[in-house]
Amino acid sequence: MEKKKNSSCIKGCFRFITRGVGLLALLAFLAIGGYIFLRGAGAYLIIADELQPAQAIVMLSGGDDSRMQEALSLYNDNYGKVIILTETGRQLEKFDTLHSNDIRIQLLNNGVPSGNILITDIKVSSTLDEAYAIKKLLTNQQFSSAIIVTDPYHTRRTALIFHSAFSDSPIKLIFRPVRGSWFNSRTWFLSVDGWKYTILEYLKLFGYYLGIKES
Repeated sequence: MEKKKNSSCIKGCFRFITRGVGLLALLAFLAIGGYIFLRGAGAYLIIADELQPAQAIVMLSGGDDSRMQEALSLYNDNYGKVIILTETGRQLEKFDTLHSNDIRIQLLNNGVPSGNILITDIKVSSTLDEAYAIKKLLTNQQFSSAIIVTDPYHTRRTALIFHSAFSDSPIKLIFRPVRGSWFNSRTWFLSVDGWKYTILEYLKLFGYYLGIKES
């Protein structure tokens, strides 16, 4: 009787351990699968073309100072002759000056000559607007190539929009994500901003695929 009792106890313990190991294995599988999925979701948004010298470096509006720093770094490394800014018409808070003019002054203070800084003459409010404003400026300046600088999470949608806008133009476009950006495909899901910008970017991507123009 005692042997049967011990045997039953051993079997019960074995089943408990087996279930525990199985549960841990399932949790590990879900964790690894979730990480791979989230990392892939972040990586999908990022496009980084092979960096080559171009006639212009275009800094898209929005984001923080990292876009300007990337454009300035490319300029100093002789990847472009001029830096192009897009005019949003947005003013600095508490200052009676345009944001584009403030960036221009910062570029001047960092050694970029005035004649090497161009600003689009079309006021833009979306990436689509920027694409056509930049296309007009590049065409008027007879530039044959440009490096487009923006945040990593914004590069795929930017490339889609720009390739569409430039479909009838011979101008070569190179898309450059900001180096050292806070947005990283391996860690974006660890921050609130990461979730915010990733979800928003996917919504805008779906809208683009559905033919919904940006407002």
